[in-house]
Amino acid sequence: MILAASGIILQNKKILLLQRSNYTQNYPEFWGCPGGRAEKGETAKQNVIREVKEECNLDFKPTEILKTGVWQDRNYYRFLGNWSGEIKIQEEEVQSFGWFTFKESFKLNLSFDYKEVIDLLHKKQLI
Repeated sequence: MILAASGIILQNKKILLLQRSNYTQNYPEFWGCPGGRAEKGETAKQNVIREVKEECNLDFKPTEILKTGVWQDRNYYRFLGNWSGEIKIQEEEVQSFGWFTFKESFKLNLSFDYKEVIDLLHKKQLI
């Protein structure tokens, strides 16, 4: 089983979402949180810290797991956390980004389980 993790980055009741480029067969041009597959030997926390840094240049410190699950051959983790830095997207994997409210995010084509993630955040009154 492959391990994958993503970071949920929040600011002023909005969520940071990245639009995937066409580099991938899974959900090209769909929106989601920064994340991806773990490298050999990485824990879920190490994975999310590296992926957030790679995809959008932010320093991410996971504080809690919002959600876990299985998608195809992957065990995935969705981490809430603290972050710092300035966004600079990795252009190979990401074509755009934005900060979205709960209502705005539902107008987007969301990848993987991100509709459920956004619902959970809304129920917790985080967005």
